[in-house]
Amino acid sequence: MELLGSNIANINTIGYKSSRMTFLEALGQVIDVEYTPFKQGDLEATGFQTDLAIRGESFFVVETHEDDRYYTRAGAFFFDQEGTLVNSSGYSVQGWMSNINGEEEVQTLANLEDISLDSNLKAEALATQNLWLSGNLSSGLNPIAQVWTAGFPFTTYSSNGDDNAVGTTELNDLDEIYEDEVTGVREILADGDQIVLSGTDNQGNAISTTFTYGAANDGTTLDDLIAVINSEVEGAGWGAFAIASLVDGQIVLEDTIPGDSETSINMYAEEANGGSLSIPYFEETNAGFTGRVSTSAVIYDTLGESHNLVFEFVKTQNAGQWTWTVTPSGGETIDLENTTGSIYFNDTGQVTSFIYDNGYSRIEMMPESGGAEVLLQVHVSGTDAFTGISQFNSTSTLSVRDHDGRATGELTGYEIEEDGSIMGSFSNGVSLKLAQIAVAEFTNPSALAKISGSNFIETIKSGEVHIGKADKFGSTIEQGYLELSNVDIAEQFSQIIEAQRAFQASSRVLSTLNQVIQESTKLGL
Repeated sequence: MELLGSNIANINTIGYKSSRMTFLEALGQVIDVEYTPFKQGDLEATGFQTDLAIRGESFFVVETHEDDRYYTRAGAFFFDQEGTLVNSSGYSVQGWMSNINGEEEVQTLANLEDISLDSNLKAEALATQNLWLSGNLSSGLNPIAQVWTAGFPFTTYSSNGDDNAVGTTELNDLDEIYEDEVTGVREILADGDQIVLSGTDNQGNAISTTFTYGAANDGTTLDDLIAVINSEVEGAGWGAFAIASLVDGQIVLEDTIPGDSETSINMYAEEANGGSLSIPYFEETNAGFTGRVSTSAVIYDTLGESHNLVFEFVKTQNAGQWTWTVTPSGGETIDLENTTGSIYFNDTGQVTSFIYDNGYSRIEMMPESGGAEVLLQVHVSGTDAFTGISQFNSTSTLSVRDHDGRATGELTGYEIEEDGSIMGSFSNGVSLKLAQIAVAEFTNPSALAKISGSNFIETIKSGEVHIGKADKFGSTIEQGYLELSNVDIAEQFSQIIEAQRAFQASSRVLSTLNQVIQESTKLGL
């Protein structure tokens, strides 16, 4: 009756296991044997992160202030003021603390320890060592050379009309030589007359030179004028980066290297000239274009300082070749080395090689933060053909797929997984294992001795304790749940009635026996 009363009294005790009692005859006496048959209780959702319930036959391990070790199914835990995971009695939950920098905890019974979390815990920074690029570099981004063309062609008069001039045409034979309005005499150029040439080179630097007319000077033909334009003298002439030619009577200036350009050209005759020549203006008929694709990447040094690098790929005239460069962005001053090279694709758009100039194999960066040198390996190929960089005639989509560096992170939260791993979430976006909750299992859990409420200790009959992770024993830990008592109230009352009837029957036997004894005494038997 006392046992049944205890079961009923603990019907709302979390993790409580109902006990039973059997009676045996030994040495002519009836003795009682109490045991606790193991049976899974129902789970109730609570929503509290530290409320834990076990599905399976395992037990949580807790340790008292006196270093006594108990086993329990009651998972109503919380972190105390010192960050230790405890139950309502202040018993500390046992497990193993993890090294968040990668060392795996050793899970043995001998090195069980309190689960304790430091709210000031930080995930240390990791320098970026590998960076993976992916996406497409459009094969249609072919470079275009910039072209400037004279506004009208030079012509000469013939019986068939005006013909386009050629390179050997004398300037004074051009139709563009003015005639005096009164006399009709052509105002031909004289020795020493000048045509001024000005503009910029492909980098935007100023160019200024003159063509001086005369056989003893720069010449007298259109070819002679074009030769001055094509001069390679620094600051005077376009020949180092562009080439002028005569096309259908028009002077055309085209960059020799395709791509974005700041080339410009202008010509005019000096007012002091003795002759008069109509000079055409120039207009940009082809804008220079560079096939350029870029993306930025944030990498970290050993102190967790972030650095933003810009990866730029430039299409060359070769069908499957791009050049690449890496530069810091945002005005950041860092020492970068080995930051140029080329990438090559085959005729199906797959990367065939990614090389550094001068035979290097990685980018080297020395940050100003005081951190150690960062050695960065760039990867452009994935696990299959097109998970890295590809070259198709479609939109360019270059991006950074992944990198292995990180900044220093502050602990922002945690989750307890089904195997009992406590995973910490950090402000730098990483999730690291902080601790491992231990569970115990016994060959015969029904033979555990109940100490109080839901706490048990091992016995000889329960078998040796086995310690490990929940999944080692086929159990799971449910976060935000508690296991309810498995006491069946109807069963308990049935047993009370049975006990009451047994007691009444025994009482009647004793009463009858007492009457028999009294009658026997009266009769002198």
